Amino acid sequence: MYSPWLEGREDRVNPSELRRLILVVALMAAVAIVLTVLDNYFASYGYLVTYAYAAVILLGGVLVTRELAGLIARAIHGHSERTMLVVKNAITVVGYILSVIAALSYVSFSPTEFLATAAFGGLVLGLALQPTLGSFFAGILILVSGAIRPGNQVRIMTWHIPFQWAFSPGYKYFSPDQIYAGYMAEVIEIGLFFTTILTEEGQTIKMPNTIIATDAAVVTYTNRDYIFNVRYEFQNKFDPALVLKRVKEEVANYPVINCFINEQSDKDYYIIKVVLNAKEKDHAILKSEILTRLINLNRSLSAMPEAALR
Repeated sequence: MYSPWLEGREDRVNPSELRRLILVVALMAAVAIVLTVLDNYFASYGYLVTYAYAAVILLGGVLVTRELAGLIARAIHGHSERTMLVVKNAITVVGYILSVIAALSYVSFSPTEFLATAAFGGLVLGLALQPTLGSFFAGILILVSGAIRPGNQVRIMTWHIPFQWAFSPGYKYFSPDQIYAGYMAEVIEIGLFFTTILTEEGQTIKMPNTIIATDAAVVTYTNRDYIFNVRYEFQNKFDPALVLKRVKEEVANYPVINCFINEQSDKDYYIIKVVLNAKEKDHAILKSEILTRLINLNRSLSAMPEAALR
């Protein structure tokens, strides 16, 4: 399956990424050596060095995890996008958790102190980062369940991002059978906290996973039968019986259920409605073809003498 997220990427591991990983490891090792030397010279400030060690462990673990996850994701690029994303994010989650545990373990020497610190820190972080953690767990749920995948078409309907369709001028929504509120987009990438989507207007947006998990509906087009309407206005000066006959001739080769004059839109026009039953995946193309025929019919009628249209 094609995805813009993967466009231009190579299947092999980039040497520059491997060098960057080695550079990060070497840099963290150098910082650890410097801290060891400082600890020997300033023993009275050993507690500061301990916290500095913990910070290096945490930062180094996060950086190494990010680089390693990227390398492994590139190495398995030949597999499906979902597999690659799940593996990459799983490595990232495990690496981050191990980094935090290692840093806390280095600072807290006793199990009791470690558990107390972890419990208190977890409570504070849980309250402060509730929206962020919600996106994190929503991302894990999306990746594990596979309910939404890169390449899916989704319609996002949420009060978090207000949506207002254009209601003026009225003819903008003359032909559609219904109006769907919300944003229509294609899923490009699913991360741990955000999902990248490409909207119908060509905009790339990163949305929190909580919105995608709770307010996004996956849109699919199937081979099931789908009944839809095509409506078109003709001027009152055209004989309705003549126009209706010509319209039926134009759509005779399509799966038409019914064709009739639906209503008068104003004092100068009346509407002919064509009801069709086609496969759901084909209805947009059929509607385009029929509208093209009706537009051409209207133009040909307009070019005829008025006496022939009465």
